[in-house]
Amino acid sequence: MTGVALNQERLLLHYQPVVDIAKGPVAVEALLRLNHSERGLLPPAAFASALDAPRLARRIGCFVLESALTQAETWHRQGLPLRVSVNVSTYHLLDQEFLSDLQMALDAHTDLPASAVEIEITETAPLLDFAKAQKTLLACNRLGVRIALDDFGTGNASLTYLQKLPAQTIKIDQSFVRNILHDPKDHAIVAGVVTSANLLGLLVVAEGVETTEHAALLTQLQCHCLQGYAIARPMAPKLIPGWVTQYNVQSYHGRRSLPPLRLCDLHL
Repeated sequence: MTGVALNQERLLLHYQPVVDIAKGPVAVEALLRLNHSERGLLPPAAFASALDAPRLARRIGCFVLESALTQAETWHRQGLPLRVSVNVSTYHLLDQEFLSDLQMALDAHTDLPASAVEIEITETAPLLDFAKAQKTLLACNRLGVRIALDDFGTGNASLTYLQKLPAQTIKIDQSFVRNILHDPKDHAIVAGVVTSANLLGLLVVAEGVETTEHAALLTQLQCHCLQGYAIARPMAPKLIPGWVTQYNVQSYHGRRSLPPLRLCDLHL
């Protein structure tokens, strides 16, 4: 998928809910999609080469920031105070205009508190200028924006990132979460990450939660938040309010131990 092709198609965002084990739905992750004229809705993996192009990184990054903050502000005005997480490429993060882009997006959405915005940095993407990235992320914190370390545990510098980057959230990669029911090593790794994060005062999100059994075990391990297909698949923004309402209805009636509400449970 080339840059020309991206210009000819429609980029849009879907959102995957994140639930706090104690509080219910608290956040969504904005996920980029490409509405291809012939192939339908495509995930980022289908056009990853275009996303990795430095010349497109800022343009796409600004689109995602503006779209996600616009949608989150709409939800906040509707009384749905969800935090929105936005994936930022290292190319855009290290761009000299990134902080200006972020400030402009925040200024354009005055009904959305900066604390409701979270920047996700993928651990597997190399930070070619670590010092600059660190400085930029500190500036994001000063604006009130949260930082999340995504895919935690999969890179070569997990502990360095944890020690030196000003993150408030750790998202444990699904490759560890998926097998915690059967693999003692993965179980120990997840338990260790959760314990360390709790000691550091960081929020922990487990990605790739596929079954209620996973959710139950992660609850026992004192993981704070869950994200994955057992909770909900990514969905169009118009479906989020209804999903949150039905999830909260289940919780109100004491059914949190039942399988979490999925998109297919919605009667639309």
